[in-house]
Amino acid sequence: MLKTLAAKHKSSVRKMARKYKASIDTPDGPRTCFQVTVQRDRGRKPLVARFGGIPLKRQRTAVIADLKPIMATVRRNELIHRLLAGQCELCEGRIGLQVHHIRKLADLDKPGRPERPSWVHLMAKRRRKTLVVCETCHQDIHAGRATATTRK
Repeated sequence: MLKTLAAKHKSSVRKMARKYKASIDTPDGPRTCFQVTVQRDRGRKPLVARFGGIPLKRQRTAVIADLKPIMATVRRNELIHRLLAGQCELCEGRIGLQVHHIRKLADLDKPGRPERPSWVHLMAKRRRKTLVVCETCHQDIHAGRATATTRK
């Protein structure tokens, strides 16, 4: 803080410390702090900015009352629901589920082979970048082989 003030006023840290040093009374005795007071007109109270001056003393009788955070939503992510369903979205198998992911939805619209695999249509229709599939279907997707037909 003092370095920032010194740089702003093109001065030294020592001069800033000397200029803004103040002593305030606390219940635990006098404390040293840095204080800036701006006087205001029309009988209004002056503005006071203070840094420091707090007693760093342990309060043995203090009670910690932490509140449990309030969750913004109790709904789960759609992907989590799809994983918890526990079945492949292509062949409805239930063994070794994995998530197939594409980089961006625009990749689904790229022209390629005229016969597009069923999983591409499913992802494009749902506007989803992920597909929960079994290990066999996932290997078929990456190998470019035909996959099981999607359920109706």
